[in-house]
Amino acid sequence: MPEARLQCLSPESARAVADAAGGLEPNHHARADGSTVVLAYFDKRYPLNVAERAFEHGHAADSSAGAVIGGL
Repeated sequence: MPEARLQCLSPESARAVADAAGGLEPNHHARADGSTVVLAYFDKRYPLNVAERAFEHGHAADSSAGAVIGGL
């Protein structure tokens, strides 16, 4: 399964993003690794949605969210 990594602003932000992302899609997985969220996915829309929400809620910088989206 492919993975994407989203750099968050802090370990607390990464945990919040991973916790919220776990409920978005049943066949995708998110886990916090320090200040990074590791997203395992089947559908590229999952990391795109997680990165967008992380930015919108102030957990990740625009450049970090953009890096995930651009890497897809």
